[in-house]
Amino acid sequence: MKKNYLILISVIIFTLLVSVSSYAKVVSTTLGREFTKIFPPLSENYIDLNGNGEMDRLEDMDEKIPDSRVKDDIIQVQEILDFIQVNFRFIDMDKLKSVRDALRNASGEIPELISLNYSSLIDSIISEKERLGANDLYLTPSAMKAAKEKMTGFIATMLNAYRKEEQQYEKAFSDANKELFRMIEAGYPLPDLNSDDKELLVNLTINTIIKEKNSNTKKALTAIRTLGRLQAKSAIPYLEELLSSPGYSIETAIALGNIGGNESRQILVDKLEGEEPGNLKNTLIMALGKTGGDDSVKLILSLLKGEENEPETEKTIVSALSSLSIKGVRDKKIYTILTEYLKNDDPEIRILAISGIAAYKSAAASALLLPILKTEKSEEVQVALVKSLSSDNNPGTVPAFSNLLLGAETSDELKVELIKGIGKNENGIKAVAAVVTYLGSKNYEVRNSASESLKNLYRQNGPVVIGGISRKINLSTDKLFLTEASSLLARLADPVSIVTVLNLLGSPFPEVKKNATWTLYRMSPPDNVKVVAELQKLVTSETEPVEVRINAVRAIGSIGYDTDRMEVWKTLLTTLKLKDQKYRMLKFYGIEALGSMGRVNPEITGSLTTVIARESDESLKLAAVNSLRNLSPSDPNIAKILTVSFRRSNDDLYRISVLEALGDMGSEVVSDLAPLLLSKESSPSIKNRVIYVLSHIGDEKSLSALLDVVDDTEI
Repeated sequence: MKKNYLILISVIIFTLLVSVSSYAKVVSTTLGREFTKIFPPLSENYIDLNGNGEMDRLEDMDEKIPDSRVKDDIIQVQEILDFIQVNFRFIDMDKLKSVRDALRNASGEIPELISLNYSSLIDSIISEKERLGANDLYLTPSAMKAAKEKMTGFIATMLNAYRKEEQQYEKAFSDANKELFRMIEAGYPLPDLNSDDKELLVNLTINTIIKEKNSNTKKALTAIRTLGRLQAKSAIPYLEELLSSPGYSIETAIALGNIGGNESRQILVDKLEGEEPGNLKNTLIMALGKTGGDDSVKLILSLLKGEENEPETEKTIVSALSSLSIKGVRDKKIYTILTEYLKNDDPEIRILAISGIAAYKSAAASALLLPILKTEKSEEVQVALVKSLSSDNNPGTVPAFSNLLLGAETSDELKVELIKGIGKNENGIKAVAAVVTYLGSKNYEVRNSASESLKNLYRQNGPVVIGGISRKINLSTDKLFLTEASSLLARLADPVSIVTVLNLLGSPFPEVKKNATWTLYRMSPPDNVKVVAELQKLVTSETEPVEVRINAVRAIGSIGYDTDRMEVWKTLLTTLKLKDQKYRMLKFYGIEALGSMGRVNPEITGSLTTVIARESDESLKLAAVNSLRNLSPSDPNIAKILTVSFRRSNDDLYRISVLEALGDMGSEVVSDLAPLLLSKESSPSIKNRVIYVLSHIGDEKSLSALLDVVDDTEI
């Protein structure tokens, strides 16, 4: 008995150890322990980048810490820091600063060495985070989509519970409400709302303010911000009351500015009159700028007269005037004042003035701003100028952008904005050659912006863009450029580029060849002997990477061209003989391509039936069945092999494909096999496909099988 008890305890301990060791451990050092305090989910191998309390492994955001440096199932501090470097935009500023403090206070020879290597990197990351918006929540497209879907679900749950009114729904309402506000507090953008959703959320948010304003300031502030984002006019009376409350006045003024309209404007005007200089006064001025209207213009302009304003207040006034201009106010006095501020010593004020003037979208505004691009010393101001002028149709804009882009002193950050601006501009096609050059930039952001910009310009004039890319490809030997350029050609898949793509098949760089073969697959040029001949060589070449050979096979299948002299089908049959597991996908697409070629002969059908009879990989067998179905050979021996394969399989999806192939061949055996897929266990979709096959056979057995399922309510 004691022995059994000890065995049981050992099993429990072992189970616990296994469950604990299912996660990699963070290295047990002072820094490792400190980082785990900063990021508690590290104990489960991830950092919660989007703050939803669980590990997300999305296409464009992976929260799992990769075991990248030393593959030992232990997360090293350097691996965590590498992860932070890649994903810092997602991470809260306070946590980044805690990481910096932990490095600065590191003790021990190895931690101190890590601190020496990484401290400057973390400092630069914090600076960049501040530049991008320290408190802004950054989300990738897939994370944004997932968050909006989740929030929409919470709102739907609450709306349903609200309509039902029954007590049993109160918990669901409360839980959804709590989770929704948690996400709003974290900074998630609101999803698209219909009128019912918006009304519910507005009322819920007003109720939150009423209940929480005296006890939960953080939640009440979140509610105020939410009402501003919802532009909830019905909330104005509740917000007016809070405008005089010291803890809420700033956020309330911002919310009223976002709501806009005459009622909000009057409340802000009344509050601003007589307000002492300070943060609230500046916020009121900014809020008025967002509301627009003659009253706002007069009051804000009046603030520039008389006594000299504090620097921060002056900047706020300029910002408000710029906002009014962006809002559509066209007042000569505002334009004149903003023009004067173009020469101000403060770069931030110059940026505000540029934004306001550019909003006029007039020839005069363009003529005023474009020359500044050459003389401006501040890169921040140059970036603002480029952003403001990107949609300007002045014929001088794109040449000015192009000249600055090619300048030796132009930074990568400014290049990105110039390239984006050219891609947006209706005259951007004139600068294709300049943009194409940057497909080979060593900076990823520059390279990526060049590619995206050229995609935009392609919509304006495809031949000019393809011509520009092709000319540069023909002159280049740079691996980085050729890889990016060939990747772009693959995405565009324009037949005009076919000669260039064919030349790229001879590139010494595997990635370029892979892109070229993928382009030909997407392009599928019809009946092109030269293209098919080159692809045949790649398929059979054992010196080519597998990815290149796979793309070549797929391209051959999509083109579907063969002649008695070329015997492309024989080339495809060589892929079916490959044994190594690394060729599995090459074999798969070879089988698929055979079904697309339209040729039927004993060698082709024999090879496909051999795959069906002998191959253990179900996906390869299914591909062979589908290819036979496409070819529809009339051979009783093939029908026998398919029948045997049907009876040996337990997979309904495979068996229905076999049945469909037999049906297309007109085999009578269909009537014998079909009832096996019409049992109660089969899904309605499978049964419907079976019925379709039986309806084409037309013999007594098929009619009998159909009559047997007449009473099946599912079909």
